[in-house]
Amino acid sequence: MKEYAGSEVFGLIPAAGVGKRLYPFSKAVPKEMYPILGKAVIEHCVENLREGGIKRIFIVVGHQKGALMDYIGDGSYFGVKVVYLYQLERKGLGHAILQGKEWIAKTFVTLLGDSFIEPKHEIKDLLEFHQKNRPIATALLFEVDDPSEYGIVKLKKNGEIEKLVEKPSKELAEEYRLDGKYYAMCGAYAFEPEIFDYIERTKPGISGEIQITDSLDLALKNHEKVFGVVLKGKYLDIGKWSTVLRIEKDLLSDGDIETHIKEREEFVRMYENL
Repeated sequence: MKEYAGSEVFGLIPAAGVGKRLYPFSKAVPKEMYPILGKAVIEHCVENLREGGIKRIFIVVGHQKGALMDYIGDGSYFGVKVVYLYQLERKGLGHAILQGKEWIAKTFVTLLGDSFIEPKHEIKDLLEFHQKNRPIATALLFEVDDPSEYGIVKLKKNGEIEKLVEKPSKELAEEYRLDGKYYAMCGAYAFEPEIFDYIERTKPGISGEIQITDSLDLALKNHEKVFGVVLKGKYLDIGKWSTVLRIEKDLLSDGDIETHIKEREEFVRMYENL
């Protein structure tokens, strides 16, 4: 195993997906390159991990992701160190995470490359909770109105997850309510490396993909501890136009645009001096 030395926590960003729900943009450009407030979504992800104290990041890429690699480079301009792992076949999120098995032997945080989470310190909160409780996995959760669109969990008052299900019918989802609310996983997880063994044992679903929800369910059935931390801020899936356009509207109306302009112009000057 080509693991890195030390006790630091690693980051893993799956970013090999096609992104068909963002066509025609993603036919030409990786969906992770979609700009939000002047930054590609993948840069926001890197910032999330960096704010959590994570400085070594593996990014899982695949076919037609060259623009993403050109943008992030080795990570040095963003205050991190990046290594790329190539996913030859796209077989679901579980399979993407599994690409890190030969490289990661310690606690790591996975954040989907098309996720937008604000404020950035939410990942730090997730990691601190995980390190305190030491389950095999801790998932970042957010409240949803329609459970049929997400992987949702049955959550105990102490944050422990009893069970989970992927995109349930409204009838099935009823037993997953907590205080009248549904909680869904938002693509951010803290894992112990033992999760790789469960992913390897997970059978592909109907679509032929290995879903991380199925791997977590397998771990639960083997009496592993899995916890959830409820997001205090904002999460949006950049993988579809409905959420992309809504967040642009919200951020542009509420945000301090001059601060974002200043930050981006400083980056331009930095690159001009290369």
